[in-house]
Amino acid sequence: MPILLALLVVSGCQVTLAPAYDQAIVEKVTKSSDLAMRFFAEVDGGTNSESFAVREPIYNTLIGAFESLKLQAKARPVPNNVALEKINELLQSKGSSAISGEYPSAFAFEQIAATFKKMKQTDSERGIKPLALQAFKGQVEIFLDQAITYESFLKR
Repeated sequence: MPILLALLVVSGCQVTLAPAYDQAIVEKVTKSSDLAMRFFAEVDGGTNSESFAVREPIYNTLIGAFESLKLQAKARPVPNNVALEKINELLQSKGSSAISGEYPSAFAFEQIAATFKKMKQTDSERGIKPLALQAFKGQVEIFLDQAITYESFLKR
């Protein structure tokens, strides 16, 4: 009888290695990525600093949206359990970094906001040439892909 009870207790335990899926984050990143890609399409040929004032509110919206997403992603608690400790020991034994409180999507959202901040500064000072615009867009796309992939994986 004690073995059966122990088996029932253990089978009811769930090991959590990642934060909980949050539909609100997924919906907001979908909306924000759509806005970002439409903005890149609007300025596809490059920009000049004389018309920066027209674009500044869009930059502010994008920066605010991705900084907000970073905070939402970081607000989820990091699981603290034996399995996570074992994974971290294994990672460290291989010379890799341990899993810490920084979630991949939070880091990605932070990098997207930083990219839009740099883009905003460049645009206001001298405008953005088409080649530089493609570099900014490429960086945003890389981090959006990472964030969306990670957040979607959490739904499992």
